[in-house]
Amino acid sequence: MTVVTGSLMRAMEKVARTFRLGDLLDLPVYAGRGELGLIWRLDTDGGSWAVKELLSSVDEGVARADTAFQHAAADAGVRLPRPVLTRTGSVLLRGRFRVYEWVDLVAGEQVTGAELGAVTARLHRVGHPASGTVPPWFSEPVGRAGWQALLAAGGEWEQALGRVLPELIALDDLVVAPDGGPITTCHCDVGVENVRRAADGGVIVLDWENCGPARPGWELAKILVDLPEDEAVAAYSAYRASGGPEVISGPGDFSMAIAEHGHLLDFYARRALSEQESPDNRARARDRVSTMLSRPLTTKRIDALLAALRRP
Repeated sequence: MTVVTGSLMRAMEKVARTFRLGDLLDLPVYAGRGELGLIWRLDTDGGSWAVKELLSSVDEGVARADTAFQHAAADAGVRLPRPVLTRTGSVLLRGRFRVYEWVDLVAGEQVTGAELGAVTARLHRVGHPASGTVPPWFSEPVGRAGWQALLAAGGEWEQALGRVLPELIALDDLVVAPDGGPITTCHCDVGVENVRRAADGGVIVLDWENCGPARPGWELAKILVDLPEDEAVAAYSAYRASGGPEVISGPGDFSMAIAEHGHLLDFYARRALSEQESPDNRARARDRVSTMLSRPLTTKRIDALLAALRRP
């Protein structure tokens, strides 16, 4: 259980003043957490708000860039929680807090593959210009040396990792540079966790803080490979039927999926082993490693998905 401390309460009062949310009606309510931070519901006489308390400081320029993409996506018809700016026009308070309007979601219900494909098509049609290059997290593999170093670090998953290590190295060989196609600003974290059904109808896209330069076709492949095959086929069909501009044509299109899969596995394993991390962070990381190793990304899965997408 997450406790509302005196220091947190003072911070939330500061958030309410700085973002002009109104007077607090009650204590903030813990609503969940992701890898980047905690989410609190704040009820004021001006409405209900989602306050993100970031675990590490974020640059204001980076936050402004993702907010600009959010506004462009909203203008193109993508539903998302409205970002709230401070009274001086900033996105962040102290580099740690940012605010969105609160949206009630349908609990315990996932969107369908078709819904996921349709909203991804709408996102890709935005064509928001990219700022900078595709980060290594999404474009460069862990590599043989990196995998061997991770295996040598030990951990309760050492045997499971050792069994899939040849496959992870084979996957890395499929990764190609992203500069052979269009690069735009992409959400970079589209999936059933971040595309949800809103309580008042329709679907809504959440968690935009990871957005940045990427090849939209590779983002599409990354989304599809995380779905069961039949749902992936439905998502791809809906994407194309909804005017999605990209086509999945070969293993290289999965470069973004392979790079992120590798870096996530490496990140969670090292976080789980780190004594500097909180017990909660270490426990979450162990669970993620176990889940990823129970259904690892493989060349066989990619080949099977490609075959399924090509069937009439």
